[in-house]
Amino acid sequence: MKLENGIIMLEVSSNIPGMFIYPTIMWDDENMILVDAGYSGQYDTIRDACINEGIHFEDINKIIITHQDLDHFGGLPEILEASKKKIEVMAHENDKPYIQGEKPLVRLNSNFLNSMPEDRQEMVKQMFKNFTPVDVDTTISDDEELPFCGGITVIHTPGHTPGHLCLYHKMSKTLIVGDAMNIMDGKLVGPRKEILADGDFEIAMDSLKKLLKFDVKNIITYHGGLYTNKPHESIKNIIK
Repeated sequence: MKLENGIIMLEVSSNIPGMFIYPTIMWDDENMILVDAGYSGQYDTIRDACINEGIHFEDINKIIITHQDLDHFGGLPEILEASKKKIEVMAHENDKPYIQGEKPLVRLNSNFLNSMPEDRQEMVKQMFKNFTPVDVDTTISDDEELPFCGGITVIHTPGHTPGHLCLYHKMSKTLIVGDAMNIMDGKLVGPRKEILADGDFEIAMDSLKKLLKFDVKNIITYHGGLYTNKPHESIKNIIK
C-alpha cells in the first residue's frame, strides 16, 4: 500500500496461517530501504509483495532492523545472499550482539514460551537457538537523523527488546513502530505484556512517550498494518 511518494507498506503472509506482517519500503533517488525482513523462508513472499507494489526488489541497498525478534530479522540472511550487491544492515547497538549471535535472543523467556501451546514450545526453542546470525554494518542511535528518503528520525524505544527502534519518515509524517505498538480489532494498542520478561513492559510503555513529539499522520505497526485514526491522541490514550 503506497502511503505517499517514497514510502510503501508491504502486506506479507506470515508463517502462521491467516496472519500477516507489514514491512516498510522507503526510497529516494539513491536508496531503497527495507525496514524489517520477515522470518526465515519468507524471501519469495517479501519479493513478490514488492513486485506487486511496483518496487524493484533488487534495488534494495539498506535494511533497517527494528529489533532482534526472528520475525523481523530471520529472513535477512536469504535477502543478503540473493542480492548481487552489498546491502548495508542497520540496527541499534543494544540489539547488535543478539542479531550477530553473540548473545541469546531475549524473546526466549518463560513468559513468551508460556504464551503458546506446549506442543509448540520445543519447536520455538530450537528455532531461537538455531537461527542464522547476521553482521550489523552500521549502528544507529536515538534522535539520529538519517539523510535518506527526505529524512528519517531514529527513535530508541527499549522495552520490547533492549535495542528496539521506531522510525519517523518526515515527508509522509509516518511512524514505523515495529512491535512498540500493535493493532487489535481496529484499535491501536501498546506492546504485548504477556510475552515480555518481567519489568520490560513498564520500560516499553515509558518509551512510547518519545513518540508524542512527532507530527504523525500514519502509523505502521508490524502486526496489524496501517493506523490513521487520530494517531497522536491514540498514543496518548495508550500511555494513560
